[in-house]
Amino acid sequence: MKNITFEKYQGNGNDFIVFDCRENDLYKNYNSNNLFDIKKICNRQFGIGADGVIFVEKPKEDNYARMIIFNSDGSEAEMCGNGIRCLVEYLHIKDSLKYKNIEYKIETKAGLKIAKYINDEITVKMGYPILDSENIPTKIEKKINSVPSHDFVEKNFISKGYAVGMGNPHLIFFLQDLESIPLSILGPLFERNVLFPEKTNVHFCQILNKDNIKVKVWERGAGPTLACGTGACAIHVAAYKLGLCNSETTICLPGGNLKIDWSNEDCEVIMTGNAKKVFTGSILVN
Repeated sequence: MKNITFEKYQGNGNDFIVFDCRENDLYKNYNSNNLFDIKKICNRQFGIGADGVIFVEKPKEDNYARMIIFNSDGSEAEMCGNGIRCLVEYLHIKDSLKYKNIEYKIETKAGLKIAKYINDEITVKMGYPILDSENIPTKIEKKINSVPSHDFVEKNFISKGYAVGMGNPHLIFFLQDLESIPLSILGPLFERNVLFPEKTNVHFCQILNKDNIKVKVWERGAGPTLACGTGACAIHVAAYKLGLCNSETTICLPGGNLKIDWSNEDCEVIMTGNAKKVFTGSILVN
């Protein structure tokens, strides 16, 4: 048996177990030897409990670090907005004695992300939104204001949905009333919808006004979560393209708010929020 230390962080209630692999072979051993079961350690009754697991690796290029992230069901994710803020908070605390960094260049499966740590807030350039159906990916071909759209009917739920990619796929609904949405029923149905060959994150949204959007989240591979950073970006993009919001919005998630700034397809989406350390611990593995 081997004792492995970890740290747990949360961003707007979206929580992650962080394993630092920059000076060891932990991720390599996990990948080759099935060192532990991510699904089990993310279980909130029988494991540590988390929405996902982040492995911090040395960068492949001249950047600060590489983020490898898994959902709580064990599937690997391309990117995670809350996850990358948790990682930056971890790096800022962990490495502060050696480095006094403000900017962090993080390699992800969805490309290089650049984060800045200023006054306890983390601003991340989340990349350019993807509105090309093939690259989201989705089989939806019809578009409204360049956003892929489709009329969905599921379990007495009838609404137009919009697809946006942020390095991972998102399906977005704009509704008049969120309280009537049976998230636990509709979430998994839409996550596995045939129009999304790699499954999708699902967001039910209510426009409060042009500056504020309230959201319920169903994350691909994790289920209902308190927040989704890439989802907040995708929601803002869809709402802005449809004329429902201003260029800067506050996305009101169950776990807290994220500020999103975007109005031009030639610009990256900017996300601002914070993240907090929850605790340090250790786990026994084979």
